Amino acid sequence: TDETERVLALPPDYTWFVLNGEGNTILDRGPDYIFMNPLTQGSPSLKAAVSDALKHESGTIAYALDGMRRGYYRKLPRTPWWIFLAKIEGAAATPPKLKLSLDRFVPELQGKLEQIDASVARLIGESRIDATKERAVRTLLRTLLEENPDVITASFVDSQGILRYIEPRDYRNFENSDIGAQEHIAAMRRKPVPTLSGAFTAVEDFLAAVIAYPLPGSGGEFAGALTVLIRPELLVEPLLRRSTIPDDYELWIMQPDGMIVYDQERDEIGRMLFSDHLYEGYDNLLKLGRKIAALPEGEGNYIFLAPGHGEKVIKHALWRTVRLHNREWRVVLAYRPYREQ
Repeated sequence: TDETERVLALPPDYTWFVLNGEGNTILDRGPDYIFMNPLTQGSPSLKAAVSDALKHESGTIAYALDGMRRGYYRKLPRTPWWIFLAKIEGAAATPPKLKLSLDRFVPELQGKLEQIDASVARLIGESRIDATKERAVRTLLRTLLEENPDVITASFVDSQGILRYIEPRDYRNFENSDIGAQEHIAAMRRKPVPTLSGAFTAVEDFLAAVIAYPLPGSGGEFAGALTVLIRPELLVEPLLRRSTIPDDYELWIMQPDGMIVYDQERDEIGRMLFSDHLYEGYDNLLKLGRKIAALPEGEGNYIFLAPGHGEKVIKHALWRTVRLHNREWRVVLAYRPYREQ
């Protein structure tokens, strides 16, 4: 591929690929396409164009694949291979259902995060709590859980980073643990402001995030932090069940650092897109992932495994962003434009 790329020296708005007589991709300017077969995995117009081309020695070709592409093909001498060269003439229009689905879902998720956050802020303000009074702190923690069924645990961490109190009582064996090294606690001790933590693996072995608020002492000093632990998949999945997102669409959520906060494929939750072995070799996905990390919204194509880790498929993705305090989540909705019906 590298040698062919050097010889052809094409501008970026061109593509090339080599197929054998069965339509299997032997070489491609985009390595992710290698071993895919446009006769079974491409758009209807690509299937028709390739099927016809493999019956001839040379000719012109026109097909749609993320926009219109036009070019030429020729059978290579002394081999059962055909080389195709095409100009990419622009991106395809975003399907209205894809945009509408995401435009409905993202505000719902944003609203859910803001609802929990507002509840924590309000209850702290109303309680005027004395952080030295265990009974008062535990009452506040239990009230938080009652008002926010999406919260897994509520806890008080003192100014030294010691987890003093936690509710519900099933988790009290973690009390008096030193968690001062946790990112969100260390940040709170340096600068006591409300925060949403980065995702991390909780002691219960699921991916979690924390909303944390500082608690003032009697003299206004930092007395500690009140934290609520949320499990992103338990926030997302009820919203998905109530949404109008088609069943064959795939939703995943990523932090800008590449951490997969949520995925309908459960074994991908908690993986790092830019370093996990599962994504190695999917250059198209990694390139789009870097774009997703850099921009709060956008769209693009990538190649990855079909649900259930089946064959490689082409996916079209649209993304938006939810924000809380110092944290952003990229919400990505993808579908397979060339799915077999």
